[in-house]
Amino acid sequence: GETQADHEEVMEFIDEVEFDRLGVFTYSREEDTPAATMPDQIDQDIMDTWRDELMALQQEISIDKSAQMVGKTIDVMVEGYIAEDNTYVGRSYKDAPNVDGMVFFECDRELMSGDFVSVKITGSTEYDLMGIMEENV
Repeated sequence: GETQADHEEVMEFIDEVEFDRLGVFTYSREEDTPAATMPDQIDQDIMDTWRDELMALQQEISIDKSAQMVGKTIDVMVEGYIAEDNTYVGRSYKDAPNVDGMVFFECDRELMSGDFVSVKITGSTEYDLMGIMEENV
C-alpha cells in the first residue's frame, strides 16, 4: 500500500507541476482481482483524507490558474443561455463537459448552442471564468 511518504511525494509533484486539471480517486477493492488480496491495504479514512488533501492543493492551483486568465480573450463554444441571469454559458477548448469549468459571459445578441465566440475574461472562480463577448467589449 501507499505510505505517508508516497503521499507527500505526490503532493510535492502536484505542487511542482501545477496541473490545469486534475481528478483524484481513492482505491476501491474489487473482489477476484490481484490487488484485492495484496498486503498493507490502507484504511478508507486515510484514503479519504489523502484524497481531500490532494484536491485542496489542486483547488489552490486552479484558483491561481483561473485568475491568470483574467484580461485574456479566449474562444468559447456556446452551450446554452441562463435567462434569469441574462448570461450565456460555454466551454473553452480545454474544458470537458460535466467535469471541467465553464465560461459565463454577457452578450448583446442572440447566440445558438454550438456557436463559437471570442470572450474577454473579466473574472474567475476556482473552476469557472466570467467575461464579455469580445464584440461587446
